[in-house]
Amino acid sequence: MIKAWIVKKNHLIILISFFVSFSTSAQNHEIDSRKQLLQNEKTDTVRVLRLISLGSSLMNGNPDTAMKLGIEGLALSRKNRFERGEANSLILVGNVYFALGDFSKALAKYLDALKIKEKNKSLLGSYVVMGNLGLVYTEQKNFQKGLEYQFKALQRFEQIGDKKRIANTNVNIASTYKQMGLYDSSILYAEQAKLLASQINLDGVKGEALTYLGEISFLKGENGLALEYCRLSFPLSMRAQAINVLCMAYLNTAGIFEKLHQKDSVLFYARQSLLLAKERNFLKEVRNAAQFLSHYYRKISADSAFYYQDISKAMNDSIFSQEKQNEIQSMTFEETMRQQEKEADKFKEEEDRKHNLQYAAIAVALFTFVIIFFLFSRSVVVGEKFIRFFGILGLLAVFEFINLLIHPQLAHFTNDSPVLMLVILMCIAALLIPMHHKLEHWITHKMIEKNKKIRLASAKRTIEKLEEK
Repeated sequence: MIKAWIVKKNHLIILISFFVSFSTSAQNHEIDSRKQLLQNEKTDTVRVLRLISLGSSLMNGNPDTAMKLGIEGLALSRKNRFERGEANSLILVGNVYFALGDFSKALAKYLDALKIKEKNKSLLGSYVVMGNLGLVYTEQKNFQKGLEYQFKALQRFEQIGDKKRIANTNVNIASTYKQMGLYDSSILYAEQAKLLASQINLDGVKGEALTYLGEISFLKGENGLALEYCRLSFPLSMRAQAINVLCMAYLNTAGIFEKLHQKDSVLFYARQSLLLAKERNFLKEVRNAAQFLSHYYRKISADSAFYYQDISKAMNDSIFSQEKQNEIQSMTFEETMRQQEKEADKFKEEEDRKHNLQYAAIAVALFTFVIIFFLFSRSVVVGEKFIRFFGILGLLAVFEFINLLIHPQLAHFTNDSPVLMLVILMCIAALLIPMHHKLEHWITHKMIEKNKKIRLASAKRTIEKLEEK
């Protein structure tokens, strides 16, 4: 298998060169045709959606163009107050920043999009953003938080049966576990992503899953299997225009050939990875390829090693500068606090809902009690003691329920000041006491008298019937 790779290398060089030039030409033609459609589109909201769709398809192959489309969509959405378009444009711009390795800006855009999604009660959109946030945290080596967001997103996508997003999230989780060194877990999710991507023809996801499987096989010393995974991933990533994944697959292949002591193949694949990454401005992939070449050239050429080391250092500084790290930490802290406040608000809403249900239940119970009390008081079933006791009891319950209703508002109005609350409650009591006495008098005298008359009338009717017999 390895010899066949070496024999076909010259053919692959021609293929890659042709692919790079052809894909650039095809992309330009597609962009021109889509732009023509956009220019003829009179509805701004539809135009925004087309900009986002086109930008998303070009993100991994032509990030600069995707960024322009995302920014145009963002400006147009804000002009027309089209919040769904604004949020999706922010996600697109964030995705481009992430692909380019600018994680602090990606995080900022994702968080802005999340706030809009939450404001508009877009549950699915919120979880899409959460999955993206998980990727940023993973790149910052905050694996626990990264997995937390990714699994939240995966659970939601599985609930609604969104196979495309399930496959994408599975491959992202596989990447996280790979970086953590948990290879068995990474293989599990990569295989799931590959299987699902095959079913729904997602070449990009399948190519990425195969790339991770190849890298893990290499790390486990299975060189032949690793090469086969890489071989299978190349055409899939090419068709999907997933240039960043293709760069990663080339670099993995260079690492395999380094272990096999095939110098020409090592340099070929590593340089191809660097060339494509620089051409499309993928900073992270440029850094990784330059690091690899710098380490490799230390064995054979010190001058070349220093050259690639300088490239690697420049890219690393651009991606992981202290200023950007501080920005990410600050935004992460603010988002954590916001999520905690959101959970607290959610808990409070739930408690308020429970209290409102209880208030409603008490009100229904009191209303039912009053109706039953009046019905019984007009019958011969109950006597004076029943009316007196339950009449006063019902009256106390009604007044206590009124006190229960006004107490929260009173506490808020007085800022829980005992003195103010006492004064206000005494004023309310001064107004209610006369009413209470009148109602009590009516219940204990008027209703009892009424009940006596009813009972007396009933007794007379009974006596009359007995006399007739």
